[in-house]
Amino acid sequence: MKQILFILLIFCTSTAFGQNKCTLKLESGTTHLQEKGIVELSVMNAGNKKIKINKIFSPYRLQLVKIREKENKIDYTADVDCFTDCIKKTVKLKPGESYRYTIPIRETIQYAKLMNGRTYSFHLFFDLVDLTPEDCNVYGLTDKEVVYTKVSPQ
Repeated sequence: MKQILFILLIFCTSTAFGQNKCTLKLESGTTHLQEKGIVELSVMNAGNKKIKINKIFSPYRLQLVKIREKENKIDYTADVDCFTDCIKKTVKLKPGESYRYTIPIRETIQYAKLMNGRTYSFHLFFDLVDLTPEDCNVYGLTDKEVVYTKVSPQ
């Protein structure tokens, strides 16, 4: 009988304290990459409490990794640190609400290394260190390959 009560106590405690979860579901979109030069990042509050996230996602936090141009591989990633307060203006997301960032690819660190008129394939890496001040579980981002042809700005 004591074991059953102990198990019930543990279950009730974990259920009661496990209710306030901070969970973010992330989805990236590249449908407007070639025509407008932007990558979209959608953040949804999949938890059950309000959370604060940054209003702006810095383009320096989006990195192009595993860059390939035909057989040539470009290996250029950067370690971007935040020396001042990374969390600046924030927006509150209620459970189930979403927020969308539009990130111009021209402002990423690796863009300058790409040559005009050439087609590249790469993967997107979102550095999420300054997205939210909360310790959130993050899921949903897939590691898909993106194909992009760099053209001269108009």
